[in-house]
Amino acid sequence: MTKNRIVKYAANTALLAVLAAAGIGVYQIGTYTPDKEIQGELQTDQSEDTEETPMMDADTSLVDAEISDTTGQNDTAEEKIARTLTDSTDSSEKTSDSVSTNEVTTETANAANAVEDSMTDQEKVTDVSASALSAPKLSFSEDTLMEWPVHGTILLDYNMDQTVYFPTLDQYKLSPAIAVQAVEGAPVTAAADGTVYSIEEDAQTGTTLTMELGSGYQAVYGQLKDLCVEEGDTVTEGTVIGYVSAPTKYYSKEGNNLYFAMKKDGKPIDPIAYLP
Repeated sequence: MTKNRIVKYAANTALLAVLAAAGIGVYQIGTYTPDKEIQGELQTDQSEDTEETPMMDADTSLVDAEISDTTGQNDTAEEKIARTLTDSTDSSEKTSDSVSTNEVTTETANAANAVEDSMTDQEKVTDVSASALSAPKLSFSEDTLMEWPVHGTILLDYNMDQTVYFPTLDQYKLSPAIAVQAVEGAPVTAAADGTVYSIEEDAQTGTTLTMELGSGYQAVYGQLKDLCVEEGDTVTEGTVIGYVSAPTKYYSKEGNNLYFAMKKDGKPIDPIAYLP
């Protein structure tokens, strides 16, 4: 009896062991996952992590990333390089335009100089000669007869040999000119063709105009105002050159007059000898 129980207990134990082994096998079969599926799950997990935390573009430098974070710009490295090249091109074009303008200005100046240099001496002389021909030819001699610059009574006569009395100065002295009485504002005309040599302010004769007549002759007009000519002007006989002014203090008693003198090679000569 005891023996049968032992055999029966052993059989039951063996059966339980078999059943236990069979249950474990079924469980492993139900939960088995191939290696490839495990790897796929790992890659899926990595992709999800990548979507949550985007990686920096391999072509973008750390400096570009910092600039993008700081300024809020999202330009790629290629766009930044392209913009830099564009700015450099614009700068180069502006510099080129400036250089081109300077070159054109320089070329224009050089061309003008070249034209002037290319003129022959004969052409330059011809140009000067043409200007000279446009002005009246000055030819004055001891036989030339002038016209009166103003018409009036001679208050003071020319005399370089004997002294002449000057009422305002109350003294006798040599007189290198004549003083012709005229009303203030009367027109004064050129006694002969000439070129204005100088215009000066003199204490005794006021505004005084000296005119070159040619051949060393000069005519001097004093006590003038409101001149109609300038230094260098060439005028013909009878042209109004100015007007009679009020007399200076040296001629206050003589009254309004035109101071008129002539010189030959810088020496006084008698103007009456050349007047009708």
